[in-house]
Amino acid sequence: MDLSIKLENTTLYIRVAALIKGLNGYLFEKSSKGYIFTVGGKVKLNESSLEAVIREVEEELGFTPKDLKLRATLENFYSNNGENVHEICFVYEVGDSYQLAIPENFIEVSVEDINNHDVRPKPIIELIQNTDTSFKSIIVK
Repeated sequence: MDLSIKLENTTLYIRVAALIKGLNGYLFEKSSKGYIFTVGGKVKLNESSLEAVIREVEEELGFTPKDLKLRATLENFYSNNGENVHEICFVYEVGDSYQLAIPENFIEVSVEDINNHDVRPKPIIELIQNTDTSFKSIIVK
């Protein structure tokens, strides 16, 4: 069971995201609405964020990451189709580079080219471009 709770007019999601380097940039999944986002998904009940990010990467890319570092927590408040969303996301940097074929619904984006893409949530761009890899707590309201 995914960790998502509807309270009054707001849904709370507990999620994970993986910053995965390929040979020429970072891997992103393509949305049908034109934006791109990191590999990730919802944490399941009784699953740690670390277990969740490993599971999501395995499910989406068939790759088991070994070297993971928690880079940030990202608290994101937004509206989706008239519904308020409060999302808490644990963002992990994957130290192993992805060297398999890039799946059809994914794109590899270089650090230099990342500003030319609609990356969501936006703070992911900062985390990728920032050479300071110390832990960050980010709130977008």
